[in-house]
This record gives sequence, C-alpha cells and structure tokens, in this order.
Amino acid sequence: MKAAVIEEVGAAPHATALADPAPTTDTQVVVRVEATALNAIDLHVAEGHHRAGPPKVPYVPGFEVVGTITAGPDQGLRVHATVPAGLVPGVNGGLAELLLTERAACIPVPDGLDSVAAAAIGAVGAGADLALRKADLQAGEGVLVLGATGPLGAAAVQLAKLAGAERVIAAGRNPERLARVTGADGVVVLGDEPPAEQLAALGGPVDLVVDPLWGAWAVPALACLRPGGRYLNIGAAAGDESGFRVEMLRGAQLSLIGFSGTTAKPADAYAAYNRVAALAVEGSFALATATYPLEEAAKAWEAQASSPGKKIVVVP
Repeated sequence: MKAAVIEEVGAAPHATALADPAPTTDTQVVVRVEATALNAIDLHVAEGHHRAGPPKVPYVPGFEVVGTITAGPDQGLRVHATVPAGLVPGVNGGLAELLLTERAACIPVPDGLDSVAAAAIGAVGAGADLALRKADLQAGEGVLVLGATGPLGAAAVQLAKLAGAERVIAAGRNPERLARVTGADGVVVLGDEPPAEQLAALGGPVDLVVDPLWGAWAVPALACLRPGGRYLNIGAAAGDESGFRVEMLRGAQLSLIGFSGTTAKPADAYAAYNRVAALAVEGSFALATATYPLEEAAKAWEAQASSPGKKIVVVP
C-alpha cells in the first residue's frame, strides 16, 4: 500500500510503500481509507511535544480517518475512526491507503455524508459540541468565540447558534475570513480596539467566551463577560501563558472552564459525532476544506502548520 511515513521526530511525512496490514485478532478491522483529516495534535505528536513523549518512529501519522471496512467485523461498513498514531508503538494512522485499527474505535458514518466532509467535521465538530455542553450553553445567551476563522472556532460558532444562542460573535485577526464565518451575528477583529469595546456596538458583554487561543487574548476576552459569565478554554493556539490576575474571576464571579476532546469518554465522543454528522447531513453544519492527494502529504502537512483556516484533508 501507499503511505506517508514520519521517519524522524520533527520531520514531515513522506510518501513511500508499506506492506498491507491484516487483522491479528477478532476485534481488529482493516479500513480502506477514503479521507484523513489533519489536526493540530498530529503535528504536536510528530514534533515530540505531546505529554506522552516523542513518537515511536517510524510511523504513519493521521489520527482521524474515514473509510470502509474491508477485513474483520462489519465488512462494507463506512466508518469514522480515531487512532493514537505515534503515541503507541506499532500503531499507524490514516495517511495511507489502508488502516488497521480496533472495531471499537470506529463510528458508522451516516448515508448522505461524503467521506471528506465526514472526516472534516469529526474531531473539531464533536469537540466543539462536547465543549459547549460542558459550558452549559443555554438558549438565549450571548457567546463570543475567539479564533473563529479556524476550524474549531468555526465549528463552535455554528453549533452555538444551532443550540439557541441569541447572539454569537466571531472574533479573529483576519476581517476577510471573519466575514465568511457561518452563523455569526457580528464580528470582533482581534488586534484593533479592545474586544470589549467592539462588543459595546454589538449588544454588550456576553454570557460565554469560547477560547481556543489563550495566550495574550485571555485577559481581553475575560473583560467581555458579564458578571457571572463563563470562560471556556478549549485550546492554546496563541500560547500557554497568560498574565490575567485571579481577582478578575472573583470580582465578577466568573467561572473558568477547561475542556479537551482527548479526554472525552468514548460513548460521549460517539454521541457527539452522531449529532454533528446528523446536522451535516441536513445541511445546517459544514466546515471549509482543502484536499490533498496522499502523494502530496508533505504539502498537506505544511498547510496544516500554516493555520489555513480550513480543514486539511488527505485522500488516497
């Protein structure tokens, strides 16, 4: 089979040939890959920055895969699979024509959803869904989403609106990209005047901030909350450090909430994927994608590292 392999920690994957995998237990399946979505965690692992330590090279990266089972239980079933590529010795990911994984790691993909879309909405869609539920988003509330031009932020904007938020404000640094964010009732441009001042013209403070950035944007975003509001952190794309003072939480009785999709229980992740997939089938939820052939996996990897504002999807 064709595959893209990482030979050294910190290196990009390169296309090569590998032996076809085959099940060795009754619980394993072989999936003929139809689409593999790249995520920040793929690069994080490859660069040796994951808390589990450096990856066990060589390995095939790609945590998130959609394809059809061709060997093992449920042959012919189209599935979305999540695999810990690089984190477990001998476990390869989805940048290949074939994937060997456990049947329990596979979620059926509904009819009416093409494989590229099914891969694109998976991790970020299910993650945003679970995060908003953890933050207890209520109908009628106001929400500010930072990093809204990236896939995770874009998913949070759409899902917050679909969940009944009265006002969803998209925040990001690129005005042109912000203008294209689906589901937003207004935009805040990060880097100009303070976000709280921009919100004044958009209905004032919000009940919930959804933040995949952290870093320098945490303090300005905390100031956007009304008393008793909630601050939901779902990432640190702008850095792990922030200079906010804890009295900011006490003074306005704010709640600080953290969420990571990697800690979700399998049953919860399964249910979340089903929810966002159903929305995608009916046409109310979608993410912009950019596709690359497997032979250009290195270019796809470079695109993922550049924060393109789209889901990068590799197809065999």
